Amino acid sequence: MPDEIRSIDCNTAVSKLWDFLDAELDDEKMREVQKHLTECSDCLPHADFNRRFLTALNEARQRNIMPPALREQVLSALAADGYFPAR
Repeated sequence: MPDEIRSIDCNTAVSKLWDFLDAELDDEKMREVQKHLTECSDCLPHADFNRRFLTALNEARQRNIMPPALREQVLSALAADGYFPAR
């Protein structure tokens, strides 16, 4: 059946949680993770925590409560590891 959603295990679901919450997976992977979270009472709390964390982080970012010096320190640490976010 082409419309059947493949079952994935907990490790796979948890490893894709951040991308799932950011809607960065393709449609098939989004459905797989969603199906797993719907069926797995062990993984759902991880998803709920990650979702709340991202919401809090976004709210803090919008309030711009991070001191500029701390922001530069974080960006410098990221750059040292090879990550250059858009400014």
